[in-house]
Amino acid sequence: MTRKRWTQCTLALLFAGLLALVAVVVIVDPFEIYHRALFYNPPYKSSAQMYAIAGVAKSYTYDSIIIGSSVTENCTPSVYDKALGGRFVKLSMNAGLARDHAKIMEIAFRTHDVRHVVYGLDLFAYSQYYTNQKAVTPDYLYDANPFNDVKYWFNQDVWLSEIPAALRRIGTPDEDASRDSMYYWQPPVMPSAEELHAMAALPPSMPAQADIARGVEFAQLNLEYNLLPYIRAHRDTTFTIFLPPYSSLYWAERAKAGSLDSFLAQKQLLCSALLAEPNVRLYDFQLEAQWMQDLSLYYDLIHYIPVVNDGIASAIAEDRCRVTDPEQVRTSCEALRAFAASFFSCP
Repeated sequence: MTRKRWTQCTLALLFAGLLALVAVVVIVDPFEIYHRALFYNPPYKSSAQMYAIAGVAKSYTYDSIIIGSSVTENCTPSVYDKALGGRFVKLSMNAGLARDHAKIMEIAFRTHDVRHVVYGLDLFAYSQYYTNQKAVTPDYLYDANPFNDVKYWFNQDVWLSEIPAALRRIGTPDEDASRDSMYYWQPPVMPSAEELHAMAALPPSMPAQADIARGVEFAQLNLEYNLLPYIRAHRDTTFTIFLPPYSSLYWAERAKAGSLDSFLAQKQLLCSALLAEPNVRLYDFQLEAQWMQDLSLYYDLIHYIPVVNDGIASAIAEDRCRVTDPEQVRTSCEALRAFAASFFSCP
């Protein structure tokens, strides 16, 4: 064999080997970037959520989405199907910020005809600079460019962790079961009321006016870059935006931490802006007594168990706690401020 022939054969074998590696990743596709799982039920690990959520947004069958942080992870899409109509998929990002939610919406609108967005709007998600994210996003999975997927095809973690995890779950994939169960959590042991009070026992501090102003500035920037562009570009899509029902202790803890006034100022800004959009339906569950005052529903100060998520679907369907006027928001903020202050007057 000549040197030239040997080089050609070596390069051909190398190229064939690389193609084989790519083929394995594309066929197994542990993050479902190219298609739904063909022969296994995906594990949907929280540690890989930023990767897997891109595949769910691209490859699942849906016309409606649930967006939000970990408080929306316990939403059951089939419950929302029945309550609100449509076929929902859950695109939650635990600890996600407004920019994270925007990047997920970008995929959903690019790949599907989305008629309904249910968005759990956490004030903390709008309290950071508008370009901030939970972590560095794997943009090569989020974009529509197949040529930069080389980072997926030859990723060490994909080969050593994600593909083996997928192959351990070989069976008949069930999209309906997966969309309900993904990232769903139900704590085996719930904390006592005393333990929750201990979580809220932080030393009080007073916020500076500059902190309030900065919080409002950040909320405005997040609105302008991470939410309103999607609302305005998709007028045929209904955006049902709700403020989640955190526990009563959360508001007392925020007052002690010195950030309550900033959060409430952001809430007024966000709600006033959203009320001006014709395709937005706004709901405020932060004063819903059956939830916020029942500490048995909470795993910590903000995370509630699935029954509350189901109740939110019913409340939206029944049009309960709907906000239609900025005065309602002002009244709600005053009530939350007074509610938090009442904790300090108790012995």
